Amino acid sequence: MAALLGLAELESGLRELAARVRAAGIGGVRMFIVGGAALRLGYFDRPATFDIDARIEPKAVLAPFIADIAVERGWPLDWLNDDAAKFIPGYGKTVEWVRLHDDATISIWLAPADALLAMKLKAMEGRRGRDERDVAYLLAINGIRRSEDAEELLEEFFPGDALNEAAAGRLERIFAAGLPEIEPVRGSALDL
Repeated sequence: MAALLGLAELESGLRELAARVRAAGIGGVRMFIVGGAALRLGYFDRPATFDIDARIEPKAVLAPFIADIAVERGWPLDWLNDDAAKFIPGYGKTVEWVRLHDDATISIWLAPADALLAMKLKAMEGRRGRDERDVAYLLAINGIRRSEDAEELLEEFFPGDALNEAAAGRLERIFAAGLPEIEPVRGSALDL
């Protein structure tokens, strides 16, 4: 079974990666984190995740460091990967990334809560039962209390897209159950 990464593991993995990048004299590394890791690192206490989904620049340079950390810690080789990068909104509303860490060596950014909600709404269309809790928390964080407003946000990031019938039904059930109270995990900084 794959290792689950909680907040401590996410932070220590990123710290270790930054330390190795610094030691190698590499600069200009950028990561744009989305998905469950972004939610856990910056927005709310949620169950552990299997990986960090991110747009990684430059991926080829970081791949050996990522693999070494995985082997040493007994983590999956794809504990930090760019599989979800293709789902980052790119043709609608501009994603205003939130700084987690930024220096000459490495900068790490989290997707903002509104973009994460749009992405989770899209994901909810095909992944029954996997995203509803995250969507409920993101609706609360974004102050969205009606399905119409959630669909409007989705349209802002993904023009021309609308929720399919199944996802719209799931969204209605989330609102019917009531949105959770939230306490943010932290501000938006991580000391690396």
